[in-house]
Amino acid sequence: MTRYWVRVGDEEVEVEVDPAAGLLLVTVGGAARRVELTEVVPSSYTLVVDGTTHDLTVQDRAGAWTLTLDGTNYRAEIARTAHAGRRVERHAAAKNEEVRSPMPGVVVAVQVGEGERVETGQAIAIMEAMKMQMEIRAPHAGTIKRIHVGPGQELAADQLLATMG
Repeated sequence: MTRYWVRVGDEEVEVEVDPAAGLLLVTVGGAARRVELTEVVPSSYTLVVDGTTHDLTVQDRAGAWTLTLDGTNYRAEIARTAHAGRRVERHAAAKNEEVRSPMPGVVVAVQVGEGERVETGQAIAIMEAMKMQMEIRAPHAGTIKRIHVGPGQELAADQLLATMG
């Protein structure tokens, strides 16, 4: 069982994921839901929650996610500790030179090289977590000083991916 805290707008919920038997069992606020997630095209999914089908697209923008569920956009932040939004904001302010993984997963690709100039929101790496691929983007414009990961590498939550200057 893996536990995350997700902030959507001003609301923060606790989510527990158990990827048993190909389905996700997600507990939000004490209510368990059976979830099946199928990627249709990159970043676009069919989400079946307790038998009801939804369309979901996911965009990762510099640590914050934009989730579009059935045509409605939601800004979401995901963390492994409570107070996801406040933790992410404090962390970004304190360590704006470091780009870190938002959750555990696997590096699929590194999109930039050391010494390369990047713009705010430019993809630095692609990671996969919970059957979804997401781009990890530059929180600000700068130069990549060091890449700390490579394709196929397993990531812990909040693991250092790149150092920027």
